[in-house]
Amino acid sequence: MIYLTIEDILIIAEAQVGNYQFLHKEQLDYLVDVVSAKFGDEELYPTLFQKAAIYARHIIIGHIFLDGNKRIGLTCALIFLDLNGCDLRPDINDSVIKLGYEIADRSITDIAVIADHIQSWVL
Repeated sequence: MIYLTIEDILIIAEAQVGNYQFLHKEQLDYLVDVVSAKFGDEELYPTLFQKAAIYARHIIIGHIFLDGNKRIGLTCALIFLDLNGCDLRPDINDSVIKLGYEIADRSITDIAVIADHIQSWVL
């Protein structure tokens, strides 16, 4: 499994918003750790889609950056899927945007539900 590093996330942030600024930088360190976290031998988020959901939700709700959290979080999720061999459906733009707003307004916060939405984007 290929995970995004802090450097990868910052490159994505710069590509999405230009000169990004942190609002909660400490949350970025936490994100990189939690996406691959284990309890004993069990992964807390065992599926690829749950891990993608963690990137999206944690950046969006955690307000890591001053601006662009929805774009950055969802782009991180999509790039994570791509790095791990997933082919995305070509018609997902509206679904991606809708999920970003639903995470941001907290109408969807459950990782399993977010993961189901993300899984529907894969061919």
